[in-house]
Amino acid sequence: MEISLTHILLAAIGMGVLVIIVQTIIFNKLKLLQAQASQQVSDANQQHSGAIEAMQTMVQDLFQAGVAEIKTAQLDCQNKNQQSLKAVNQLITAKIQDAQTENTKMHSQLQTQLQQLQQDVSTQSNEQHKQTRSNIIAAIASTQGLLQASISNTDSQLNTAIQDAQAELEKNANQLMFTHKQQQLSNLETLSGLIQNLRVQNLVELTNELAQHTELKVDTLDFVKHLGECKVVKIEDKHTGQVTQVYYENGIKHSSDTLQGDQLKYQMLYDHEGKLVKGIEYGNDQRVIFEYLYDGAGEISQRLEYGYDANGKQADPIKKVY
Repeated sequence: MEISLTHILLAAIGMGVLVIIVQTIIFNKLKLLQAQASQQVSDANQQHSGAIEAMQTMVQDLFQAGVAEIKTAQLDCQNKNQQSLKAVNQLITAKIQDAQTENTKMHSQLQTQLQQLQQDVSTQSNEQHKQTRSNIIAAIASTQGLLQASISNTDSQLNTAIQDAQAELEKNANQLMFTHKQQQLSNLETLSGLIQNLRVQNLVELTNELAQHTELKVDTLDFVKHLGECKVVKIEDKHTGQVTQVYYENGIKHSSDTLQGDQLKYQMLYDHEGKLVKGIEYGNDQRVIFEYLYDGAGEISQRLEYGYDANGKQADPIKKVY
């Protein structure tokens, strides 16, 4: 059987039609994949918008709780100061009453002595009258000396009591003010750390969604983000100098470490689904100072505050439930 030019032409036309059909199928598949990718990016943006709004609400709640604690402490300080002032007033009143009682008693004794001397004067001679007058003057002088000594002693006791009460009030006020300032600084530092850490974590999630099948380095105004294996593996904060290293296990975020120089500042832990379950904050001596436990919605449910004695022994943590 001979192959004619017509057969060759028909075969060529058939191949062309087949190629066009295959290209049409491939083009439709590419459009479908592109639409799915756009939908995933849109869903990721919506999720992160909700997470940012939740974070803002949580920060506002924490800030309001801190303000309430400070107001309560200030009211306690005012109550203690009022009680101390009442105690000082009662002490001063008691001292004054004692001094008045003592003065009344001595005045009564002086009147009695004068009356007795007057009676003696009326029955004695002129010479005895002179001697008696001298005795009266001496008795009056002695009584006045006793009165002045008593008044001076009472004044000294009152001044000492007032000075001691003022010193105690100043000491209590300074101690309460120092405690308030330390508590306020601690709350502000904790809020700043939480905001910074959640900001970094949100950047990690958002960049992971947008950087599918990409390996690159993204340099923005605030951060330098390093990507590898389709994930963010390191973030450098240009403002604070902190570096956050992100670790993955089977493609799911497992933990992250935030360092200031060589010192570890924050550590975040995630479950098998990549949800945040625990955060740890370290002090300058690399000791744990705070632990944060998160619920299923990614919000803080508990905070544990750790303290240490002079020997470095860890005391029982202070728990706060939100």
